[in-house]
Amino acid sequence: MSLFHLPFRKESGSRNMATDWWLLQQVNFWEGPIFRRYGWDSPHISFGYGQSADWVISHSGKDYPTMVRRPTGGGIVRHGTDLTYCIILPRASKGGQMTPRSLYGIIHEGLGQALRILGIETSLKPCSNPKSGIPGDCFREPVGLDLMDESGLNKIAGAAMKLTRHGVLVQGALELKDWPEADHEKIENAFTPILAQELGESICPTDWSENFETECSENVRIFSSTAWNFDRKWG
Repeated sequence: MSLFHLPFRKESGSRNMATDWWLLQQVNFWEGPIFRRYGWDSPHISFGYGQSADWVISHSGKDYPTMVRRPTGGGIVRHGTDLTYCIILPRASKGGQMTPRSLYGIIHEGLGQALRILGIETSLKPCSNPKSGIPGDCFREPVGLDLMDESGLNKIAGAAMKLTRHGVLVQGALELKDWPEADHEKIENAFTPILAQELGESICPTDWSENFETECSENVRIFSSTAWNFDRKWG
């Protein structure tokens, strides 16, 4: 099968989430996993499905228009200078049959290899007893198999997942504030062949479908709504 590599898009928080969700909805129509890197049209905060929006506002100091609830779990992630990406895995694929922990580790090991190619050394946080409860602030609360800097003290990459009967959605972020010279496109181009090899796929550059904007419009409405962002109400 193929790892379908979609072109970069830079959009609002709600559109970014809507696009990721649309890809998950379309997973049965693709003959393999999907990868995309995307940007943000303004600084945003995304927060996990299980988090309280009121807590996120009080903790981050951000207001509603600059925050969006993800369909995946995890904690607060600050966007604007990070490399944000999405991976969609059909359940029948090699990656879709991995345990979440194995998949998480493979992704971060691959990112570490890609950064090493570009001269940036990293480390993986060792696994320990899992923390109970809903995570708070993603990059300030590292967990096992997160990607850390060379010292092992600072988290530079994390991800969250959503598992459904048909597929797996991975939403991840890599933050390299200490390396402003790091080019996101170069990291993407170094990472995708490593990811493809680990997933047993071959890379297939793919354009967005002509009907994408129309088909995704309802998702945009939902991810923009106060019902979703404050109450997790879908529809």
